[in-house]
Amino acid sequence: MEPLYQAGSILMKVNTLQGKKMVESGLQSGDFSLPTSWPSCLLPPADLEILQQKVVAVQRELEDFKNEALKAIHYLEDAFCEMNGALAQQEEQAARVRQRLREEEDRGIVRNKVLTFLLPREKQLREHCRRLEVMLLGGSREALGLPKKIQAN
Repeated sequence: MEPLYQAGSILMKVNTLQGKKMVESGLQSGDFSLPTSWPSCLLPPADLEILQQKVVAVQRELEDFKNEALKAIHYLEDAFCEMNGALAQQEEQAARVRQRLREEEDRGIVRNKVLTFLLPREKQLREHCRRLEVMLLGGSREALGLPKKIQAN
């Protein structure tokens, strides 16, 4: 079923397919002239004058609509450009964050490798220091009367 629209005092039945064809054939330019194949004697002159006035009014409305549509398109283009700019900034920021995360991860890996290397060495050094301490202080601890438990540590 085709929708009905009220334009001024004229009730129009809109055929969207036909309207699309009319727009594609050039009526979007505001040319509402009747084909020459239509006889001009269909309407009385008074009705024809009223119809011509209404056509002029519709042409003005069409021009206003085109101007508003162009403004809306320009607004949307501007908004699209702003969104693209914001998106580019977000992508740059995300790239910087990913880079920092990789660097932190690399530092963490290096830190873990260093700790893995140093912890056993620390344990070896502690044991070696304890042995040296026992050798060095072995006789003097007994002379000072320190308990053997401390001596073992």
